[in-house]
Amino acid sequence: MSTPFIFIKPHRLLPFIWLLLNCISLFAQKPVTYLHTKISNSELLENLLEINSEDFSEYLHHKRKYEIQIIYTQVNHKTNGAVELIQHAYNLQRKNYFYPASLVKLPVSVLALEKCHQLQIPTSATMITLASGHCQKSVSYDSTAYDLKPSVANYIKRMMLVSDNDSYSRIYEFLGADFIKKRMLSLGLKHTEIIHRFDMGCNDADNLAFNPVIFLNSKGDTLFKQAASVSSYYKNYDFERRSKGAAHYNGKGQKLKGPKIFTRYNVMSLQNSHDFLIALMYPQLVPDSIKLQIDSSNYSMLLKAMSSYPRESDYPKYDAKKYEDSYKKYLLLADYHDSIKEDTLRIFNVVGQSYGWLSDCAYFVDFKNGIDFFLSAVIYTNANNTMNDGRYEYKSLGFPFLSKLGRLIYDYDKTRHRETRPSLSRFKLH
Repeated sequence: MSTPFIFIKPHRLLPFIWLLLNCISLFAQKPVTYLHTKISNSELLENLLEINSEDFSEYLHHKRKYEIQIIYTQVNHKTNGAVELIQHAYNLQRKNYFYPASLVKLPVSVLALEKCHQLQIPTSATMITLASGHCQKSVSYDSTAYDLKPSVANYIKRMMLVSDNDSYSRIYEFLGADFIKKRMLSLGLKHTEIIHRFDMGCNDADNLAFNPVIFLNSKGDTLFKQAASVSSYYKNYDFERRSKGAAHYNGKGQKLKGPKIFTRYNVMSLQNSHDFLIALMYPQLVPDSIKLQIDSSNYSMLLKAMSSYPRESDYPKYDAKKYEDSYKKYLLLADYHDSIKEDTLRIFNVVGQSYGWLSDCAYFVDFKNGIDFFLSAVIYTNANNTMNDGRYEYKSLGFPFLSKLGRLIYDYDKTRHRETRPSLSRFKLH
């Protein structure tokens, strides 16, 4: 018997169409509206990857396995000084959770500068961290600082230059999760939860309890005291359940069947990371009411640290053999092992590496060719799908993908027609 054709009147379809569109919007990532980004519906990224299938066929044939997400934002400078953003995306959906790892170090660094500005605390002031509970550390010494004293500025340099974890934890404690969440929401970045340290042995409650902090001037006088505190925002928060993997190792080194639970881990969607970087690099695109408030000297310090190679820093000082120029430049340079000879290209970026995920959120500035663009990407390289076993394919699959992707987009962007050649001199900080 043939199946009868059922006709549904158009007006009866409207509720279903509305529901479908809402489900799609729930998972699709979109730029924050104040950046006035044009969303391109072209298949540019997919076409570029397919044209260069010699480099990307493995990843294209196993799209779900590698969970690749890419955002490429073109920057078009107008003759009147205006800036136009056009976003191209590949496989970008918020439901594809990835652990952001060190990507959160950029917003934490920026918000620390903003908080110091609000409190009128010099970022070079000595920052003494006290311990008042389990999993908290007392810190009054920094071997990497020129005066051996910890400070917000030096912590930020350590994070941006070599992605230092201890520095992140101290700055996270100074800010507190509630301060971070409130500010990120004000910027329209709703898919971000920064709620834990990078210190070992901390449980969920520990990570939402924050140390007392004292700031001292050069004479040792107290500039500001911040009492110990506990998060109120996340006290009864309804966390979205997240898990990953077929098996995982716990903190005692025991292998357990079943996925690792990421429910109370940091969250930052690739779109939120990408948009935060754009708002930082192009503050003129952000409304004055929510614009990041950072002193010009601290802003320059941050951008310089983001774009520097570790060997270029005097304090903190890093061994060039241990920290190659490509150490924190996954896109374009991940597979490069020599020193960068020319200084015509700078990459302002932040990276993430953990549990098999590799990510990079970057702003490229080519002074020689007069081009700039934003590129963010994440790839999952965990063939055995076991979390926390240290067996990931970073070198064989992850780094090659990101470096080839960076070169692909860089070469393409150089060929684009531009209305005018921009002045990028404000990004020359070296």
